[in-house]
Amino acid sequence: MEHPRLTVTLRPGTGTLARLASTLNNHRVLDLAFNTESATSARAVVRVPQQDAMRVEQKLRRLVDVIDVALEPPADSALSAMGGGADAYRSFPA
Repeated sequence: MEHPRLTVTLRPGTGTLARLASTLNNHRVLDLAFNTESATSARAVVRVPQQDAMRVEQKLRRLVDVIDVALEPPADSALSAMGGGADAYRSFPA
């Protein structure tokens, strides 16, 4: 079973990864990848169970370092099978 993936664009700084981990602490995180692409840009990819995806997205948007959060639906979701696909999910700038 596939799970939704959240791609988070951040401004890296002192404590960025710690704030990210603290925000995710109360949720079941299946995968977390963090990459500092340059001194001004970082990216985190978080995979969570479907039932936690929207709440995790909301919490990530409130982080001071977050520039954007994109929620990608699971590849085998019922929405994809019904033709809803990514249009059923939303992505707004932080």
